Amino acid sequence: MVSVKLTLNVLISYRKIRVILTCILANVLGGCVLSNGPTSIAKLDQAPTIHYEFMGVPLLLQGFGSSVPITDELSLTAAHVARGNWATVVAYHPQCDIALIKSDNHLQHPVKFGLIYVNEPVKTYGSDVLGRTITGKGFYRIDLTFTGSRYFSHCNASVMDAPIRKGMSGGGAFNDKGELVGIIAAMADPRDTHLVSGDALPYKRLSIFLSLNFVRNWLDSEVSHFYKQENKHVPKLWAMSAPTKHVGR
Repeated sequence: MVSVKLTLNVLISYRKIRVILTCILANVLGGCVLSNGPTSIAKLDQAPTIHYEFMGVPLLLQGFGSSVPITDELSLTAAHVARGNWATVVAYHPQCDIALIKSDNHLQHPVKFGLIYVNEPVKTYGSDVLGRTITGKGFYRIDLTFTGSRYFSHCNASVMDAPIRKGMSGGGAFNDKGELVGIIAAMADPRDTHLVSGDALPYKRLSIFLSLNFVRNWLDSEVSHFYKQENKHVPKLWAMSAPTKHVGR
């Protein structure tokens, strides 16, 4: 596993009442970078279900992220989104930037989980400020660990060059079969990101997602525990959605 040194920009979008404060707050969160490439509004009949996650204090400090429904009662999002929004958190991963939250989903088409391999196509989906689903496309490139990162010094960070923008944290990364392979977490500036050896990464943009395959054991355990506590059976479609192999935690 390769290690790099960098500062991650979390993809929460915040707005202050006074516009003059917007850039100041963005700097606190990692810079006034709104996106790292072009995204577009997704066609509803072709996009997975993505939820808008409100964050902050109404009228004072407002923000938003995204989440991906996985059962009728549960959704996945980034841990740094879950810590700031109003949803009931079922579980945080002990090290990685992912959380399981309660949500009233009533899915017509439950998400399918899948795998992705280096240099295969990937699409990103998340919410914009108006709650619309936006998307970008590119390729999955490499797995890294980030020196000094709260969430990615011990967890694999999967790097892709598909564009993302602030507010897409907690949204999904999908393979070319439309299967969910990861949860969007952050973006990094290629100019400030180098391998420990000092070499630059050869990609025009660095969008970060957490691979679900890396945390699938944790996820299966937490989903099963939730439904046991609710005295319900684990949804059959969930049990059928597991990838063909498990790695990580």
